[in-house]
Amino acid sequence: MRRAARHPIHSSLPVSRRRSRLARRHAAVLTLASLMLLVVAAAALAAGALTQPGGNRGCISEDGSGPCADGHGLAGGVDAVAVSADGRSAYATTFSGVARFKRNRHTGAIHQPAGAAGCVSEGGSGPCADGHGISTSGADSVAVSPDGKSVYVASFTANTVIRFKRNTTTGAIHEPAGAAGCVSEDGSGPCADGHGLIGVSWVAVSADGKSVYATSTDGNAVVRFKRNRHTGAIHEPAGAAGCVSEDGSGPCADGHALLDPVWVAPSADGKSLYVASLHSHAVVRLKRNTHTGAIHEPAGAAGCVSDDGSGPCADGHALAAPFSIAVSANGRSVYAASTDDNAVVRLKRNGQTGAIHEPAGAAACVSEDGSGPCADGHGLSGANGVAVTFDGKNVYATSDNAVVRFKRNRHTGAIHEPAGAAACVSEDGSGPCADGRALAGTFNLVVSRDGKSVYTASLDDAAVAHFERAR
Repeated sequence: MRRAARHPIHSSLPVSRRRSRLARRHAAVLTLASLMLLVVAAAALAAGALTQPGGNRGCISEDGSGPCADGHGLAGGVDAVAVSADGRSAYATTFSGVARFKRNRHTGAIHQPAGAAGCVSEGGSGPCADGHGISTSGADSVAVSPDGKSVYVASFTANTVIRFKRNTTTGAIHEPAGAAGCVSEDGSGPCADGHGLIGVSWVAVSADGKSVYATSTDGNAVVRFKRNRHTGAIHEPAGAAGCVSEDGSGPCADGHALLDPVWVAPSADGKSLYVASLHSHAVVRLKRNTHTGAIHEPAGAAGCVSDDGSGPCADGHALAAPFSIAVSANGRSVYAASTDDNAVVRLKRNGQTGAIHEPAGAAACVSEDGSGPCADGHGLSGANGVAVTFDGKNVYATSDNAVVRFKRNRHTGAIHEPAGAAACVSEDGSGPCADGRALAGTFNLVVSRDGKSVYTASLDDAAVAHFERAR
């Protein structure tokens, strides 16, 4: 969901020639050991660090400003970005539609194919291929299926989830005709008829490829689609089997703390979904049936953690207006970006049950000024996006004009932010951060599965920015 609708990054001394050969050898060994330790220490400090390539290699924007490579179909702003599991493609949703980029798997560099091969829009504007169910106001989020056969897109204003077939060799996408290409709240588009789909803001695919899930922001619901793993086709089960909403309207199953859900993230083990509920100030947990994909919310505090315990939920902190969710690959941690608290929050996850709880005090979060109460960070004003690397070493977040790096303890899930410019890259170097570009209104980010690259979406610069990641 686009935020505009809701809210107005040595040297060593030589050994003396007069010393004995033994002494010289001993000193040399010590010096070498010291050098190795320093190199290891430097590498450890640099692990996860982000570098934006120079010139137009570091970003692609609608008109080449930034300076960036010149793209198309990006006008109005970029909302979200996703990378295919094979590393060959990146996709972005924009105020125009859906943009496609080819990705170099060695360098992480991206470029956009010319003309209609580079994007799909509602009326073919851009110039792009002609799609439907996207609306002329564009699309809002994008997800690639694990098998690489499908790309799914949410359109907030059209109340739809759109399906594209993906060529697994080239990354090219096309939308099937008519109702095979989308599901909407009332069948308009023309699309298949669904329910609980008012204001679709985010879409995600389960790791097993059996299910697609979407958040319905204005419908206060999380919607489930069954996915055909051979064709990628989706359909929504009837009635309460198709969705969970705040009060059972939709018609959906009855849930709680689901006011304005804006983000959904499945766990890798397939047992859970986690939802960022913007106006409930909560992270909601849904149990998922790994065979059918059906979802339900546990009662009371077992179903959510909120900023003040309302919902009713377990009591947490620094969770005012959570906007995004990420689950670690090992399933032990859930992270949320809290827009109003300018914070990234950590929740511990039970790998067996999927239950979550927030550690006390500063162990749970890092915020712009230490309020929350949280550990003190920087570059986090308006935190809105969060992602965890597949190797578990880092968490990254986006804020209003920056991308921020956290070091992550792979055993405990705890995070801390390095000092100064080592922690973040911002549009103008403020934060204080390293100086970057095409980061105005940074809104979302993704880490490539190979760990080489981080990509961010910029609303205000109508751009996708590319960062190389030190491993």
